[in-house]
Amino acid sequence: MTSPTPVPTPRPTSVKAVRNGPLQLKGTFRLLDPDGEEYDLEGQRIVLLCRCGHSANQPFCDSSHKRTGWSSEDRPPVCENADDGAA
Repeated sequence: MTSPTPVPTPRPTSVKAVRNGPLQLKGTFRLLDPDGEEYDLEGQRIVLLCRCGHSANQPFCDSSHKRTGWSSEDRPPVCENADDGAA
């Protein structure tokens, strides 16, 4: 009798705000569009989401922030009511 194939452990999810750049998502997550449809991210280890609003490939980053000179705060403000489910 053979041993069952071990199930890979999901990687923890992390979201990093890159200084003057996108949000970097790593780990195990689902990304949904406004209609609740899931983006096909099969095989993607890292996903970069646009923060500047200029990407032609929304919601993904296409480096438009570099061309437009967009910049971000070094430290984001503390989110109040972060668990209220508002988006």
